[in-house]
Amino acid sequence: MATNADDFFEKQVRPLLVAKCLQCHSGTKTSGGLSLDSRDGWARGGDSGPAIIPGDIDASLLIDAINYNGLEMPPQDKGGKLTPQEIEILTRWVRSGAADPRIAKLKIGGMSLADAKTWWAYQPIQPIPVTTESSRIDEYINQALAENNLQPVNPATRRELIRRATYGLTGLPPTYQQVVDFETDTSPDAYDRVLNRLLASPRYGEHWGRHWLDVVRYADTAGENSDRPLPHAWRYRNWVIQSLNRDLPFDDFVQQQLAGDLRPLQESTVSRADGVIATGYLAIARRYGHNINKDVHLMYEDVIDNVGKSFLGLTLGCARCHDHKYDPVTAEDYYALYGIFSSTRFSFPGCEPIPQPSGLIDLIPNDLAQAKRDEFAVAMQQFKANQPNNPEEIARLKGEYAKSYEVLALVNVGEGAKETLEDHLGDKAIRQIKKGEILQLAILRNGNYGADTTRLEFDIQSTSDEAKRWSSNELIDVLDSTSPLFSMRDATWALLDVTNGPKFLIDKKTNIGGHKSLNGWATGDNPSFFANTSKSAVSAWTVLPPRAFFTHPGPAEDSGIAWICPEDGEYSISGFVSDAHPGGGDGVSYRLEHFTNPSLGNQLIAFGKANGNLEPPTPPVIPVAYAVGEGDVSDANLQERGDPELVGKVIPRRWLSAFGGTPLKNIEQSGRSELATWTTQHPLFTRVLANRIWHWHFGQGIVSTPNDFGSRGNPPSHPELLDFLAGQLRAHNYRLKPIHKMIMQSKAYQRSSAAPTKTKATDPTNTWLSHFSSRRLSAEEIRDSLLFASGELDETPGKAHPFPVETSWNFSQHAPFNAVYPTTRRSVYMMVQRQRRHPFLALFDGPDPNASTPVRGETTVPTQALYFLNDDFFHQASSTTTSRALTSESNHQVFDRLYQIILQRIANEREAAISLTFTNAYPGDTTEKWEAFTRALLSSNEFLYVD
Repeated sequence: MATNADDFFEKQVRPLLVAKCLQCHSGTKTSGGLSLDSRDGWARGGDSGPAIIPGDIDASLLIDAINYNGLEMPPQDKGGKLTPQEIEILTRWVRSGAADPRIAKLKIGGMSLADAKTWWAYQPIQPIPVTTESSRIDEYINQALAENNLQPVNPATRRELIRRATYGLTGLPPTYQQVVDFETDTSPDAYDRVLNRLLASPRYGEHWGRHWLDVVRYADTAGENSDRPLPHAWRYRNWVIQSLNRDLPFDDFVQQQLAGDLRPLQESTVSRADGVIATGYLAIARRYGHNINKDVHLMYEDVIDNVGKSFLGLTLGCARCHDHKYDPVTAEDYYALYGIFSSTRFSFPGCEPIPQPSGLIDLIPNDLAQAKRDEFAVAMQQFKANQPNNPEEIARLKGEYAKSYEVLALVNVGEGAKETLEDHLGDKAIRQIKKGEILQLAILRNGNYGADTTRLEFDIQSTSDEAKRWSSNELIDVLDSTSPLFSMRDATWALLDVTNGPKFLIDKKTNIGGHKSLNGWATGDNPSFFANTSKSAVSAWTVLPPRAFFTHPGPAEDSGIAWICPEDGEYSISGFVSDAHPGGGDGVSYRLEHFTNPSLGNQLIAFGKANGNLEPPTPPVIPVAYAVGEGDVSDANLQERGDPELVGKVIPRRWLSAFGGTPLKNIEQSGRSELATWTTQHPLFTRVLANRIWHWHFGQGIVSTPNDFGSRGNPPSHPELLDFLAGQLRAHNYRLKPIHKMIMQSKAYQRSSAAPTKTKATDPTNTWLSHFSSRRLSAEEIRDSLLFASGELDETPGKAHPFPVETSWNFSQHAPFNAVYPTTRRSVYMMVQRQRRHPFLALFDGPDPNASTPVRGETTVPTQALYFLNDDFFHQASSTTTSRALTSESNHQVFDRLYQIILQRIANEREAAISLTFTNAYPGDTTEKWEAFTRALLSSNEFLYVD
């Protein structure tokens, strides 16, 4: 029997809550995190804490809100403030103890406990006997067709079938001869042998590897605000391709990606390296922001989100800020997984404040890698002990210099100014100089260190022999030598720090600022001498003229270039010193000096040579992977509303609560090893994988939302077929190649793509598979087919991309990394950039590397047509394809050959007539006519679509 309090609630309070509050505070609509549809909801409260403290109206936030004391509920756009009578009802209810008979359903995240236990996708997969027969597939398909009053169409032609199968398994067309051989082979196992050949091809792993790379959002750049390159990510890409080619069981394939460093498939060095490389899946997670360490929680979200979608068809990322609104995943589940990945050490790609990458994982045994590093350390120590600039010798030479020292000129060079040497030398512009004496041009920083980039020319000419001339510009092409001592026709140049006696510059600089044409010598960063070696200006920190020589004093050091005379004689001195980067304050000064002791030159040369080899030892080449390892292991705190600054309680690392919530057994490890087992042993994993295979063969999955098997995803069109395929995956130990054959040998797969109009009207999306759905080639297939037709396809595997050397990286938010590297290899090996997608892949609906791409979109836009009209790559492919056909004698043979190369068939009589009419009417010579015809074939639907 209801109490008076319950009666008051039902008659007065509940109707008021329904009318004025529950539209924003119930079910999945929990504004501010507050639910008012049950006692548990208001007691738990929202972002500001419990909404009601029974019996205490002063401490109850709900009472403050309805009185508009701070919060204003309901807001004006939702009906405005309650009437005084309504406020009194709620106030009386709270004051009297807030009796509320409503009990919330037991829920896990956004699903009731009962629904979570009975949800179709989470049910066990029943064991079934292994089979290779495809008839079971057709039974399920035909039953659904009958139930929907549809009839299967006729089989595809043999040309259509081999073209479909070849593209489906390799992403490339068959050759004309392969089509002819299959059309004329009447043996019962002809198709089976075609499938075996295609599955054994290395091209299979490249094509199906690209499918997987879509799902795991593979990229060769990090995605943070400067989009830094990932020079070693290619190892993971190639591991995926190689693993699929050798038909690695898919449960092993996934376990390696989550924990291959902890549980390699074997104990060999190669296998252990493969295990590390496989974890590149985790390492390629997108990084965020300016200083990525400050936004690391977003990287963990990206990892958790992708693990859920890729392996389980679960949108786990939705539980970062609150319990999942629709599926059985709680925020505590999310942070239980978060702790696993925050206990993992991720390779660091670099970012704007910390430019260079670090934390890469060695691919050789630790003891061997350490031995190589120790050997290098010893060599470096010896180098430093023997490198130039022994202090005692510098002091001695300084004393010798002082004994024979004459200043020929001391000149200030103001900001933006240029001062010539001869203008300030007067009668000293021509000098008697003896063999071994030194002329030295010193560039001095001025008072406020306005010493930025300074251009100079220093020329010495014999007055008695016109051929005997030396210039500092001669050094431009030899700065990459092993020493800053340069011998030029018996004279010697030396690049020095002249602040307090002669010190050699000891650090060779190449690719300065990422520019290949900038080379030089320095000590540290400055003082330095460097040159633009190219014939073009270089835009670096300023515009550097072509073929020019520069210096940059240090903040407390002066730079100097010394010339050591090769023979007694009279010499004229000329040149200039100019400010090449105005804006540096008070500029520089220069001092031209003559050291008249004939023995000094040889002493300076001996000093440089006696101090050992100036070339430092080469660092050891230790193969590394962009991967993960074990980090500092600990459980993570729940982050209120997903904000890392709002720290909640500690959440132990464990499996998802809806699936048992199994805790870690080995808390000393991150938990990735156990996560790998939990993931691959769950029925979701198998169903999601079976659905992806079907989707990549038919263009649409049995579940048309491959990344979402939850309540917001679409239900399976053929649930029994999905479970049959999942059972066969388990029965075949998760090897994909037998499943491919089973699917491709079915009558459903081999049907024609031509369907009656009535059928298309009844089933416009071909959900029930009465026919095969024609599809446009993917972006990669289009590009690879163009290379295949032209004969220019390089079938060797790609490896590293030609990124700039890491020491030169100065990418920033305003000048992020961006590049397109031309290649004739397969498109799977192209460099994939996150912030600025490859223009071809973007144009033809390639994957977005910032997020999982479970289904490729397909757009038809005018710019695609313009590509076939204007793009250089397409025109080059057309031209080269034409040249393959023009070896024929007659026009008829040429267009026959083009049809064979491009469409894998012979033209019929009507097509032959049209071809001849077109080429006869097209302006230009024979080659131009046939190139235009080739472009027409390569942009035709028959080339671009698979039936």
